[in-house]
Amino acid sequence: MTTFLDNLLAGPDSERWLTAHNDPLAGIYTFSSCLALSDLGGDGDFRLVIADLGSGEFNMKLRVFKGTQQVTENTIIDLPTGVVTFHMDTNEPRIPAIAVASGSHIYIYKNLRPYFKFTLPTLDIQPAERDIWDQAARDTLNTSQIYENLSNLRNEIGDARLTARTQRLLMLDSLQEVEQFVETHKSFPLKRQTVVTCIDTLNKSYAEEGSVACLVLGTESSSVYILDPEAFTIMDSLALPSPPVFLTAAGLYDVEYRILVVCR
Repeated sequence: MTTFLDNLLAGPDSERWLTAHNDPLAGIYTFSSCLALSDLGGDGDFRLVIADLGSGEFNMKLRVFKGTQQVTENTIIDLPTGVVTFHMDTNEPRIPAIAVASGSHIYIYKNLRPYFKFTLPTLDIQPAERDIWDQAARDTLNTSQIYENLSNLRNEIGDARLTARTQRLLMLDSLQEVEQFVETHKSFPLKRQTVVTCIDTLNKSYAEEGSVACLVLGTESSSVYILDPEAFTIMDSLALPSPPVFLTAAGLYDVEYRILVVCR
């Protein structure tokens, strides 16, 4: 597969470019939204921050490179969907933090070490879905009835408004798998959690580079949240007609700002 870099190096201006480093065995699997360049040491030397998706199922890592050498590595529990760097306070030296969007969480790293984990708020569960699982816990419905009732509910309201437990159950192929799944999960509390789809930053009060900035999150539940940069509480939220895929923020939160969103 031809990459953008291949095309650039083969183009009419190829003599302007030098290959500073090339490692075909690096084994890094990532997207542009999971890359960032930032002065993480406060010394004017920018580091490359990469959220590596690993195999797509395991071995997800947050990697930081100085030049061509990896200087630190942290394990990420779920698949990352975005990485940004931002200043969360005015302390000296002015060293930015790293925010990694992964699953239902935002992992904050300060001084290249885990610092804080923000979890998205849980969503309301459909009363009909809760009632079906309550009946399953009381053994008043058999496996076929549970599957049929949940399938009918999905046809009425769609997948997006169901819990992850119900979505996984409806993906199973055989009645035996459904029965095992129900027996394993029916006694646990039902929760509906969304995931982060995109992330950006928005300066809070000042436009200068290195000013304190808020995190702006887009979620699979078609919401956008703006987080306080120090307490990591939700300062503002808005609803969208469909899940956001990309977003960019401009302006100042305390003065005037705009958020541009691309939705599915």
